[in-house]
Amino acid sequence: MRSFSLALLVLLGTAPAAVAADADVLRRFGMLGRLAVDCAAPYSQSNPHQIYAVSPKGNVTRTLKMDSPKRDATLSLRNIRMLTPDLLQFEETGRASALTITIVKIDGKFRNWDSTQANGTILIADGKFYDSGKPTVAFTFCGN
Repeated sequence: MRSFSLALLVLLGTAPAAVAADADVLRRFGMLGRLAVDCAAPYSQSNPHQIYAVSPKGNVTRTLKMDSPKRDATLSLRNIRMLTPDLLQFEETGRASALTITIVKIDGKFRNWDSTQANGTILIADGKFYDSGKPTVAFTFCGN
């Protein structure tokens, strides 16, 4: 019982550190704050906004704003890591399936590069939607 209690204390003690580390990775990559296709325009179907933040509960989240009840959401992120200086990867939960998402930074803009559901279904590959072949949109960092 004593080893279980010690393990639980260690686990609880590392959770805030993991969130702080995740937020720091987003900050270093340049994505902690609001991103949009056009920062000067309000969010809409053609101008989605994404807000990467640390929630009041301490969780790292991505909020998508498109003025569409089907697509607007706040999703939890975890295991945020930089693969290279221009590639960021994280796991996202909160919709029908967990996703592993890779973001690429090209010329200061951010694009979804790869997105795969936990069951292996590919949604985005090499910056293009898998089902249509259309490229993903480029987001600009707007600030906090």
